[in-house]
Amino acid sequence: MPRVPRSLLAGLLSLTAIRLVLAATLPLGDDEAYYWEWSRHLAAGYVDHPPAIAYLVWAGVRVLGNTPFAVHAVAVGLALATSLALWTLAREVIGRDAATWAVILYSLIPVFVAGSLLTAPDGPLFLCWVMTLLWAWRAATGTALGPWLAAGVWLGLGLQSKYVAVALPVSIGLWLLLSPVHRRWLTRREPYLGLAVALAIFAPVVWWNAAHHWISFALTALGTSRWTDQSNTRFFLTTQFVYASPLMFPALILALVVAAWRGIRRQDPAWLFLAAAGWPVVLGAFAGSFLVYAKPHWSAPGYMAGVVALAGIATEPLPLAASHIRWRLFAIVAGVTGFIGALFYALPFLTATFLPPQIDPAANYYGWSQAGPAIAAVARRDAEGPFFIASDWYQVMA
Repeated sequence: MPRVPRSLLAGLLSLTAIRLVLAATLPLGDDEAYYWEWSRHLAAGYVDHPPAIAYLVWAGVRVLGNTPFAVHAVAVGLALATSLALWTLAREVIGRDAATWAVILYSLIPVFVAGSLLTAPDGPLFLCWVMTLLWAWRAATGTALGPWLAAGVWLGLGLQSKYVAVALPVSIGLWLLLSPVHRRWLTRREPYLGLAVALAIFAPVVWWNAAHHWISFALTALGTSRWTDQSNTRFFLTTQFVYASPLMFPALILALVVAAWRGIRRQDPAWLFLAAAGWPVVLGAFAGSFLVYAKPHWSAPGYMAGVVALAGIATEPLPLAASHIRWRLFAIVAGVTGFIGALFYALPFLTATFLPPQIDPAANYYGWSQAGPAIAAVARRDAEGPFFIASDWYQVMA
């Protein structure tokens, strides 16, 4: 990997240290407890996700101990690795200056800030997403088989992380189809060998589903009544201004529009690559909100291409006066986004001071170490024989 600038590396390591301090003080959230429970029962698949997060939590607990810190540390480590991978991708596609700013923006955006502390399948997905794009870019701009196989490995690991990684072959295939320079790859064996590697890595998840009535695939494709009995387009769009921040969300969309225009009208393969890497998952998540209850973070993988595109636009040469205006706008967007991102770090510690528990998004992070033993004590006291504890919410059970 090319050498990361020392100043950027120092910043990333300092940010990682801050995240580790927060990880040591933050209790487990309900989803994190759910995935921690998975790690106690390792399998090739689970009802609502592939298994990568369970194995990562298992490894974290084995190395760092059976503590919430070990679970959070998985997210912290993945965020650092994703930042370095994103710098490499942006450097090779757009340039060194854009790469540095892409990592800075990625570190500020709230949805990625949350993903750097809260361990979930999105953490390994983000890393595998960037690495798949990086190796696909290297493969298509080179001549060897090896990079295509590497892209296949990372795609397979992405599919082991979260099913939305299936959008990656769509993005890469769309780029190859629309790029006259790279279209020749569609008639060669190398991309398909890479895809075969990905499917081989993903095969255990298919086997597990086959042995369990295809439950995970069915849940992902068909959802539950809570997901499929309503659409939430207005809510989905509104929350994009929170998850990406009020100014960053339109900036990322504009950057992807510019990438598509430059890629198609100017036949620029680098910008076309970024557009193809971003639009399918962003538009797919938006379209899904018309049919099901789409979750706000479903579009997040597409924003990573938007981050690179925005950084590229911000760092390209302009006349002096125009450059000053651009950097003022860029500073405002980054500043507001950074402020909201910082609030995300502080959210679990601050909301209880000014929000009632009924609407406090961090309320389910606290009290479980007291509630769990108390519930079990009541059950042991009042049960006349063997007993079990049930809830209508799987995270509560975890």
